[in-house]
Amino acid sequence: MAENVLEVRNLHTYFFADNGTVPAVDGVDFELQKGHTLGIVGESGSGKSVTSLSIIGLLMGTTGRVTDGEIILDGEDITKYSEKQRRKLRGSKISMIFQEPMTSLNPVMKIGKQIREKILQHEKISKKEADEEVIKLLKMTGLPRVERMVNEYPFQLSGGQRQRVMIALALACKPEILIADEPTTALDVTIQAQILDLMNTLKEETGTSILFITHDLGVVAETCDDVVVMYCGRIVEKGTVFDIFKNTAHPYTEGLFNSIPKIGVRAEELDVIPGNVPNPKYMPKGCKFSDRCKYCFDRCLEEEPGFADLGNGHFSRCWKNFPGYTEQEAE
Repeated sequence: MAENVLEVRNLHTYFFADNGTVPAVDGVDFELQKGHTLGIVGESGSGKSVTSLSIIGLLMGTTGRVTDGEIILDGEDITKYSEKQRRKLRGSKISMIFQEPMTSLNPVMKIGKQIREKILQHEKISKKEADEEVIKLLKMTGLPRVERMVNEYPFQLSGGQRQRVMIALALACKPEILIADEPTTALDVTIQAQILDLMNTLKEETGTSILFITHDLGVVAETCDDVVVMYCGRIVEKGTVFDIFKNTAHPYTEGLFNSIPKIGVRAEELDVIPGNVPNPKYMPKGCKFSDRCKYCFDRCLEEEPGFADLGNGHFSRCWKNFPGYTEQEAE
């Protein structure tokens, strides 16, 4: 078994608004192994990004906060860290690539200066040595003419180039964990493939563990070792990428796979998951997916299931995966 570099235990992150409390993340547990890529999958509003922001400690300035649970990094619970300790942690041990680089990079600061500033903040080296490290990092991402690019502004670069700059920025201090929050969403498919190949290559070269947040199951298949599927702030299924794709257990995961258009298959309508995600302030009593599930039976409406152990580290939060379930119950 590989060593766990990160353990999230019973994480609860709530947002406190004037009109009520919103449980954005409600009891999440998972582990990220050293040198592995863990994919967190789910539709918008499932709690993927809030989970990552809770881990890296970027909820300040919002009404959200971690109300319960532990985030264990190097044997310490970082939820108990002060903001000063968190700032020291960000960039050095945990870094993040955000969804849209144009809104993440400073538009009035040159590329080289932005990366150099981060290096100098975390490492005790000279400005000249930091500039040399900037050039090295940008070349590592496959960018051209980096000696000129360090003196350019973000608006002068293409979307793919900006995303490579974000990757260089995230890897500047050789973090143990890299959180990638849908880093290829705004890119065309050819650039997306290049970025995914780059991240896989850098993971092999640096040994960094990656937490990959996405709604794209194709990206998951290409990059991830393990997968966590989230719905309504909860994990509904988790396991290896092979088990999730070949032995799909939860009806929500099944619905996500069925929604993918199939090449060569003609159909008048695409498969969809019926209904809508429930309002997080007014969750149904039993299983949170019950009103959208074709397998739903009486118990689903009254009692929320725990995790059914399917073996080999594969778990599903569905009553149909427990012993004793029959097809008649769902009719």
